[in-house]
Amino acid sequence: MAANQETILKIDEFSWDKYPVLDTLRNAANMFVKNANGEVQIWAASRDWFMHEYGRDTFISLPGLLLVNGRFDEAKSIFRRFAKLENNGLIPNTIQNNNVEYNSADASMWFFQALKSYLKYTSDVELIRDMLPVVRRIVGSYKHGTSYERYGRELKIRMDEDGLIISPEQGTWMDADCFGKCKPITPRNGKVVEINALWYDNLRFLSILDKDYVSLADQVKKSFNKKFWNKSQKCLYDVIEGDPHGNAIRPNMLFAVCSDLLSKVKQKAVVKKVTEELLTPGGLRTLSPKDSYYIGTYDTSLPVEQKDLAYHQGTAWPWLMGAYCDALVKVGKEKNIKKTVGPLVRFCLESKYKSLPEVFSGDSPHEPGGTTSQAWSVAEILRVIVENKVV
Repeated sequence: MAANQETILKIDEFSWDKYPVLDTLRNAANMFVKNANGEVQIWAASRDWFMHEYGRDTFISLPGLLLVNGRFDEAKSIFRRFAKLENNGLIPNTIQNNNVEYNSADASMWFFQALKSYLKYTSDVELIRDMLPVVRRIVGSYKHGTSYERYGRELKIRMDEDGLIISPEQGTWMDADCFGKCKPITPRNGKVVEINALWYDNLRFLSILDKDYVSLADQVKKSFNKKFWNKSQKCLYDVIEGDPHGNAIRPNMLFAVCSDLLSKVKQKAVVKKVTEELLTPGGLRTLSPKDSYYIGTYDTSLPVEQKDLAYHQGTAWPWLMGAYCDALVKVGKEKNIKKTVGPLVRFCLESKYKSLPEVFSGDSPHEPGGTTSQAWSVAEILRVIVENKVV
């Protein structure tokens, strides 16, 4: 797909003061928040496709779409509605036309994380207290085992004896399956780095409210550091004890940086690895260019069985900049945030749709792809700008 000036990320410096940065991003954020049948919903996209609810996308996007904008009552209503839909510790992955589907291992973890963010913004202990039965069921179900049916198979999620969570293939956000049922490009079955990082962080948060979870959190921290640290690459494995490509250099390890899970030395090493191999002006690549499986171009015009080969094998995702910027703060490099998100902010301000797309190609000139207006892309850029007082 030929590039043109309207679709290329511009990486030269620009004057932030010339643009209504926050107004533009907030207007874009508003496009994903819908009122349907008397319910507040967050749609994964506002154009093209994915124009319905995804549990994972909802709770990754909620802080940037609602919390930073003071829309706390709407956030509360979303928590309460999804809590009612919790089933065996699982939060729905998709809700469309009254059809609720449970087919992810991480939506429940992100529900928990969004609650943690809500408390930080509001100090609303009452809602957290109301949600305690749900989060306890989530933890109990993951600890003792739960499952969901996918393509006629029962796919299990459970805690291993080391305290780490084992999850099935195609259970994370990297779930492209262009070859057909149960043939995902990135299976990621086994113990997945971000699921276990979130598992730990959620346990540590819950242990503040209930001391019974302290020992389990301690066990997870010990096991995580023992098993996930890749000494040769000085970073974290993406998956252990499962997917044979688990040593791939991917951005998911960043979610382990923003808690007390890793030492300062390891935090800095992870950020260094991601910066060197995955950072682009359009987001973080989903796979290092040094990997033989890397595909540097994502062409939305191609048939799905072709374009999705690159979807999580090198394509850059703007939403991951949120975790990257959080990690920069954690390692004392917050001064780099403005320059890091600058190209994406400029793209949003100057684009036809005044929004951010789903993806960009991993290789220069980093053409946009996927939907032309994606919720978590906008949400995470807006969140880090507001939280870090960039403008």
